[in-house]
Amino acid sequence: MNRRAGLLAAAVLGIVAAVVMVTFALAWIYSSALLGAPCVGPLDGLDTRGYPAEAVSFPSREGHTLRGWYSVGSEHPEIVIIVVPGGAGNTWAALNDAAIFAEAGFSTLIYEHRTCADPDLHMTTGYREAEDLLGAVDYLRDRDGVDHIGVSGFSVGGTAALLAAPEEPAIEAVIAMGGFASLAHDIRDPQRDLSVPDRIFREAVASVLSLRLGTPVRHVAPVTTVDEIAPRPLLLVYGEYEMHSGGRLYEAAGPGSDLWMVPGATHGAYPVVAPEEYSERLSSFMQDAFAVND
Repeated sequence: MNRRAGLLAAAVLGIVAAVVMVTFALAWIYSSALLGAPCVGPLDGLDTRGYPAEAVSFPSREGHTLRGWYSVGSEHPEIVIIVVPGGAGNTWAALNDAAIFAEAGFSTLIYEHRTCADPDLHMTTGYREAEDLLGAVDYLRDRDGVDHIGVSGFSVGGTAALLAAPEEPAIEAVIAMGGFASLAHDIRDPQRDLSVPDRIFREAVASVLSLRLGTPVRHVAPVTTVDEIAPRPLLLVYGEYEMHSGGRLYEAAGPGSDLWMVPGATHGAYPVVAPEEYSERLSSFMQDAFAVND
């Protein structure tokens, strides 16, 4: 009897161990799909849109070199808007937004995502991308003719902007679009009625991501520091179907913050759903932030 009970216990433990191993293997695969996105697109500058562009490079605060393009503004050359790369996009992905700011007369800096700079570097959901953005700020601080710096970023770039701005007072205005409020919250999705296996899998994903990012996912949470951007102006842009993050960030943000909820828009569809208003809101926000309205 004792032998049979021992065999049964061993079998149960074996099944549990197998389930745990499979769960963490699937979590590793999922995290690889999330963090392992390859560099996408060419290293294009605003010269492809009819604006002057100078090829530049600078070090991230993590040490690797990032390439990009600097365009001098026609009306406000002393004010530079950094357009932060989103996802694993190269500079081409920033051109539409950079052109909006260039049309408004601002200087712009766009640069490649870390995955384009070095294939051994990975997308980190905005966590280490914030260090790349801070490297861009350092570069502008040392460049002649730059008096003011604004930042605009979408998705991973928006998260990077929200994480970097509280650390860096040289960032005087921020537009953050579509970034999450809390990575841990997005993974665990506690407001949904999920099954037990789904909950277990999400906890495994959180553990694996914490390991691969080098920090607990609970620390990748712009919602905990977004209030430190105030009193600097902050514009949050979110689609109607991603307001769970936008609403949390806006509630946590301090004075000087604004939220544009784009009706009918999904993640990143803001310029598709409302193209004219999108351009107007981005340019007028920076004009108001730097008091250069005509």
